[in-house]
Amino acid sequence: MTATIASRQGKGLATDGYDLPWAFEPEHLDWRDTVRRFVTEEVAPGAARRSIESFFDPALVRKAGELGMFGLLVGTEYGGAGADLRSLCLTVEELATVDSSLAVTVHVQSICVALLQHLAKDRPELCREVLPSAAAGDTFISIGLTEPSGGSDAGNIATTARRDGSDWIINGSKQFITNSGTPFSRYVILMAAVGENVSGRPPVSAFLVPLDAPGVTVGDKYPKLGWRSSDTHPLFFDDVRVPAEALISEHGRGYRDVLEFLTWARLPIAAMSAGLATGCLADTMRFVEQRTSFGKQLGRHQAVAFQTAEIAALAATARTLTYDGAWKYDKGLPIREAAATAKLVASEAANKAAYLATQLQGGYGFIEETAATRHYQDARILTVGEGTSEVQKMLIARALGLAV
Repeated sequence: MTATIASRQGKGLATDGYDLPWAFEPEHLDWRDTVRRFVTEEVAPGAARRSIESFFDPALVRKAGELGMFGLLVGTEYGGAGADLRSLCLTVEELATVDSSLAVTVHVQSICVALLQHLAKDRPELCREVLPSAAAGDTFISIGLTEPSGGSDAGNIATTARRDGSDWIINGSKQFITNSGTPFSRYVILMAAVGENVSGRPPVSAFLVPLDAPGVTVGDKYPKLGWRSSDTHPLFFDDVRVPAEALISEHGRGYRDVLEFLTWARLPIAAMSAGLATGCLADTMRFVEQRTSFGKQLGRHQAVAFQTAEIAALAATARTLTYDGAWKYDKGLPIREAAATAKLVASEAANKAAYLATQLQGGYGFIEETAATRHYQDARILTVGEGTSEVQKMLIARALGLAV
């Protein structure tokens, strides 16, 4: 390894070369440096093995919890950091430079604990019972929204909850549920239809359902193309009885409340996209500086240098749009269009960066042990999770006044 590469890897690449000083306060940069050290010392060494073996590493997750990654958005009164969205985006961005699976594990837990705190804001006893353990990473909460027949039509919910005395009886299934089968998994925030609507779409409520409740089945983990060392399962609900207090949204408004609250959740996915593109840049720089072709360093060929420059530009674009949106959110400004734009552009940029990185490495870019291949596999889901690229285009078009 050359001194140049060693220096670059020691510093990290998430802000080096294209910094955004307007977006961050000193505490953000201090936290970024803490996460960076963790990535270098704890995450990077086993990233390839975990991905190849589809191994969810509880010990690594515990270390992330000890640093406070899962409780960034939880109030200090419940054991969290009370931090802002930029702090979470920096966290998952740095993680995704080497391990998108751990990044999405942190992302999903973070948005779920924030969502529970939001939905249960008038239930301090529930917050005191669940949130401190969730902020520490000892209790994982997943979100049960997507269904086999749903896809981008997230409101197409067939799972039902009906009243039986003071209890609710839940039947149905959910799919692609992250963090639902780990040693830490305890609850799912479940979206279920609670009646009929004259328009054909039933009202939907949110329930906090223990995963060990009778009638809940956690299905086999999915064999996935990417995010291979994250945890993803289907969930099945067969006459699951929960008490009245399991209802954590206003009756019939759970779907609307959840989607409105989680508009910002697109931005950490954009941050993961920026981190993945940056990881592609780091791995490409390592490769083109170490390899020779036709008698000179690979990176000195114009075609190679230009493609590497394109990866850098893609990472910078993704990063700028991400923190434009996150900064606006932290300042209390509207972000609906900014979040959709950042998520669309950043996720597509990550896929292009991963394509270029693997193409530049030739046969090495087709081998699972290489970082470029792992990034290529992980990039594909970024244009799907937290709303597909098509959904983001629809939201942007509507913001332009187009009736779609």
